[in-house]
Amino acid sequence: MVRWGVVVLAAAAAGCSAPVASGHGTGPAGRPPAGTAQPAPPGGGGLSFSRPVDVTGGPGFAAVSCGTTTSCAAVDASGRIFSFDGRAWAAPVAPAGQSMGPGTPAVSCWAAAACAAIPTGGDAVAVGGGGSWAVSTLVGATGLGAVGCAPGGYCAAVDAEGNAFASTGQGWYRTSGDWGASSGIACVSSSFCVSVSGGLSLWDGSRWSQPTRDQSTSSFTAVTCPSATFCVAANRTGDVLVWNGQSWSAPLPIESPPSSATTIGPYVTGLSCPTTTFCVAVDSAGDVLQWHGGAWRTVPSDPGRALTGVSCPDPSLCVAVDAAGRALVGRTG
Repeated sequence: MVRWGVVVLAAAAAGCSAPVASGHGTGPAGRPPAGTAQPAPPGGGGLSFSRPVDVTGGPGFAAVSCGTTTSCAAVDASGRIFSFDGRAWAAPVAPAGQSMGPGTPAVSCWAAAACAAIPTGGDAVAVGGGGSWAVSTLVGATGLGAVGCAPGGYCAAVDAEGNAFASTGQGWYRTSGDWGASSGIACVSSSFCVSVSGGLSLWDGSRWSQPTRDQSTSSFTAVTCPSATFCVAANRTGDVLVWNGQSWSAPLPIESPPSSATTIGPYVTGLSCPTTTFCVAVDSAGDVLQWHGGAWRTVPSDPGRALTGVSCPDPSLCVAVDAAGRALVGRTG
């Protein structure tokens, strides 16, 4: 069954101050202006995802990130890191010198075999790729739960108490604290990152901003930023919010509502927008949602399993992982 979203990211993105281009109905960065986007025909365009393939042999995946279409890394609940070259998954690596912690495993890659991972949710970060990972203990960290890296290699991490850290490739250092634990971080540069959890925080190179109370009434689960003027964040009630470089949009529902007031509906667990006109999300119901500059198209892809992360290095390939330790690969054509 295919579900169609009733709102589009383009409508929110059009709220920025830049003038809308005239001509063929497109706005800045090729995005349609508000009110012109139409749902694509069912089955048209986008990625086709493979059947889920068991990778871990048991432990569920917590996160995945791809630096290129031939270099991805995924972490499982036991602290192992798996590498994917676009065709096959390599044997896992368990970086030494780590202990399990109260945080959440996470990973972010900015280039081929160049990633920062929090394999065990403790106080250590592993940096590297493939079979080579160097572990650094972050002094003062308690339960690291999110890491995000910019294309140039700047990385930011936040622990369960809001302690924030950063690295420019020459070791990790403490920065201005965030406003609590983070469930996701997306960085564009050393002067622009977004952290999500109970609210939305922005990093400007010197401090994390305090989340405002009017952004959402529920916690956030994921964030992605292809540029400093376009970010998408998802919350636990099935909505996304869009950053246009100046402000966040109102919550835009992209998931089907719950069947009754006493049930919890599906919500987005992972987001990846490689460009400002293409996004992929995965959810707790095993669905993949794709946005192509128009409406969101939802396709059941891993029924009965909660997808836990997705990463798209470019619009031609996305890798998604689930809570059963399986992976799905989406490709064009």
